Parts: sequence; C-alpha cells; structure tokens
Amino acid sequence: MNLAIWDIESSSASTDFGSIIEIGGILVDENFKEKDRFNLRCRLPEGEIPQAMALIVNKTSIKQLTQGNLSHYQMLGEIEKIFKRWTPCCFIGWSNIGFDDEMLRKEFFKGIRYPYITNASPNKRHDGINIARAAYAVDQNVLETEINEKNNPVFKLESLSRMNGFDSAGAHSAFFDASLTAKVLGLIKRKQPNTWNDFL
Repeated sequence: MNLAIWDIESSSASTDFGSIIEIGGILVDENFKEKDRFNLRCRLPEGEIPQAMALIVNKTSIKQLTQGNLSHYQMLGEIEKIFKRWTPCCFIGWSNIGFDDEMLRKEFFKGIRYPYITNASPNKRHDGINIARAAYAVDQNVLETEINEKNNPVFKLESLSRMNGFDSAGAHSAFFDASLTAKVLGLIKRKQPNTWNDFL
C-alpha cells in the first residue's frame, strides 16, 4: 500500500479555533519511491485572529496570511482532490493523529466536506512517532536520539532528523516536515525490514 506522508502548519495550537494555513505531502510506494507531492498555502479566513506563537513557530508572515493565491476554502478543495486521487493509501504524519488529523477533520466538516477521508475504507492512517518509538523499543541502535533532562529519548521530528544526519534547518514548514518524516521512516524501514510490516 502507498504511504501518503503529510503535515500541516496552522494559525493556532487549538484545533477548535485555528485553521490550516499550509499543508504539504509526499506520496511514496512501499519502497519509499516518490510518486507525487504537493505544497499548498492559503490566506487566513476572514475575521480569524491567529495565535502569535503559532506564527513564530511556523515562520509565517502577515503578508503570507493575507496575500496568498488561494482562499482557505479553495485550499480545502485542493486538499480533497489530492487525497481522493491518492486513495487508497495509508495517511501518515508525525504526531498527527492528535493534531493534524483532528484539525483537517474539523476544517472539512466546517467546509461541508467528508471529514474522515484519511481513515475511511479503503484508506488507513498511522502516526510516524509511534512507529519510531516502537522501532527504538525493539532496538535502540535503529535511531540516534537526544536524551532529555529526565533521561528519556527525544522523539521530536526536528531533533530526531538532525541526530540521524538529515538537514532539519527548514523544520516547521509543512512540506519540509513531511519530507523529514519520510526520511526518518525510510531509515527505520531500511534498518528494521523484518518488523516494518508489524509497525504498520
């Protein structure tokens, strides 16, 4: 099954009150050979006040929020077309099930679109951070990790990418984070081919 590796950047840390302002993704086959890619950015919905910290994290300027080519509604339509074209596949991100997936569902619901596109049959969904944690539990040599003050391994995408030799300077932009996720997951598959299908 193909993997649709995707990521969003948003106007807020709240899935209830924020909006997707950027989304990017890569479609790869079972051997991580790229088949398709996209990156979309839109204007902030009219009347919405963005959360300053969110904009600092994803390095979004006021110009980007107000002068993008796509309206928010147009971008949702483009996302829906791409995800339908990629079906069937396993949609996967990094720490996405608790945030990216929830925000996309709420955005699609508000936009009168089917909200469960990433996991309704024949699609499946997964979370890259859970795969990385499982791989590390099987063999700690599979990934180089930083260790935090509580003496636990750090599984933040930027940290894990940097520790494993991937350039993470562009982290916290949607397509770049999707690309880093693909690189980390590809590394895990190469190092643990016998357990990869179990992780899925």
